Amino acid sequence: MACSIIIRRLIFQAMKKPILLFLCLSISMALGAQSSLFDALYTTKDTVEIGLETDWKGLFKNKKKKIYQPITFTINRPTGVIVLRGKVRTRGHMRLQVCQNPSLKIKLKKRDLLAAGFTELNDMKCVLQCSRGSLGKSYLKRERMVYEMHPIFSDFHHRVIPIRLTPSEGLRGEDAYIEAMFVEDEEQLAQRYEARILEAKRASTAGLDRESYVNMCLFNYLILNTDWQVFNLHNVEFINPKGNLKFIPIPYDFDYSGFVGTSYAVPFESLGIKSVNEPKWLGKDVTEEEMKRGAAHFISRKEEVTSFISGYPTLSASDRKRLLKRLDAFYNVMENEKKLLRLLKG
Repeated sequence: MACSIIIRRLIFQAMKKPILLFLCLSISMALGAQSSLFDALYTTKDTVEIGLETDWKGLFKNKKKKIYQPITFTINRPTGVIVLRGKVRTRGHMRLQVCQNPSLKIKLKKRDLLAAGFTELNDMKCVLQCSRGSLGKSYLKRERMVYEMHPIFSDFHHRVIPIRLTPSEGLRGEDAYIEAMFVEDEEQLAQRYEARILEAKRASTAGLDRESYVNMCLFNYLILNTDWQVFNLHNVEFINPKGNLKFIPIPYDFDYSGFVGTSYAVPFESLGIKSVNEPKWLGKDVTEEEMKRGAAHFISRKEEVTSFISGYPTLSASDRKRLLKRLDAFYNVMENEKKLLRLLKG
């Protein structure tokens, strides 16, 4: 669609609404022409100011039903304001039961996105701080840190965008805003990796790229995450990049990991551990050679990940000490072949 046509449409909309809109030319100059909204926001490398207007009371009342309702989505930028229409519903499982603020699935109108100069990719996953106040914010910041740490070890990962959310009346807590983050959606992953997403409800390790599978198992072992399962696609997404015969697993939702350290995280009884802070290897049918190659890769990233955690800006001193201690324990296993291969024996 020509830029001039888009500008004319936006001017016409602006005449009906007393609001400043981001025009096509501004978007092209500041964020790059014809990118998705997620890509454009991610490119800014900064916390994004978002406004969400909806019936929050209704959303909370029916949160377990996951019913879509209308939403007005506002992005506040130094160059102006983008206003998009769409719909929102709750998402997730355990967070719906234990958190004051549920995670959200947002679908924006494709017509509005095109008019604002973006592509039609319209799905947004939004994770809100679980509870009001500093504790909920600390959980979110540590989970965001895990997402941002994952690329150190894997080329296949989710991107996240930090958000400062100003909701409509009904969601405000102690502050005038809520900490949140956008987590890259499946359609964004598919586009970025030129891949297709596994649509089946069940999966098997036999159909996975072995190197990527072992990498995921080791990463989850490092961050003390046992809340995942290949069989039923629990907290794992699978992509099949063009030219690859196997599917690549990508983990997500790390709030039950020891690294994030939420108060509500407890391990399944069947795992035989009493706390999520106890390491538990969950890889299946991994050979000794696969394990040694995977460990060698993680060892090669030791200096980088140590520096990452040591310098991560939002970690408290106590959390930094705790996570570096876990890192040392992890590498004590990775660098000792006997201890490493012992994991395969359960």
